[in-house]
Amino acid sequence: MEDRYLSLTEARDALGISERTAYRWIKAGKLRAFKPGRDYRIPESAIEEAIQAGGEVHPKVESPSSLEPSLFNGFEEGWNLEASYWIECLNAQADLFTQIIAHGDYDLETMWHLEGAALELWGAYSRTVRKLVREWASPGQVDPLQRAEARMRAARTATRQAYGERRDAEEDRRKVVDLDARRQLREARYTDQGYANAGT
Repeated sequence: MEDRYLSLTEARDALGISERTAYRWIKAGKLRAFKPGRDYRIPESAIEEAIQAGGEVHPKVESPSSLEPSLFNGFEEGWNLEASYWIECLNAQADLFTQIIAHGDYDLETMWHLEGAALELWGAYSRTVRKLVREWASPGQVDPLQRAEARMRAARTATRQAYGERRDAEEDRRKVVDLDARRQLREARYTDQGYANAGT
């Protein structure tokens, strides 16, 4: 008689286990499964085999499975999660700053805020967690981290250039004088905090 195939949810319910545990059992070879497309298909006979094999049915502690969707899918085993977070964060912020600049249709005050945000993010990262993140990074994360840091430094420089270009084009000179004064105060504060040239 030909096996009937169950979905992961049906197999999980039949075994009385969580979906995470079902993924873990599949990965460990405790539960036979096939993945012809995006979803797992579990033969009904594999359910019977798992029940007969006995062992844990309701594990006390479940380990996360690399098969489950997450922000860091595709990262190699052994990669540090904290370092992965910062790699993603730096890349995402660099992308955001670059896209805003590329749009190019913002007033001078918006560019002033953008420059401040880039300085603050890079300065805070460089002065507070960069050393730790570099210690956390696994060997496979060193290059991606260095690239992410370089992208964020380049984005910070690009925001300075974009502000300067928008400043030169601004017709309202009172606005330029006001924002330049505020910019000098911000630069002085960032210099006092060690942010202005952090990470250069």
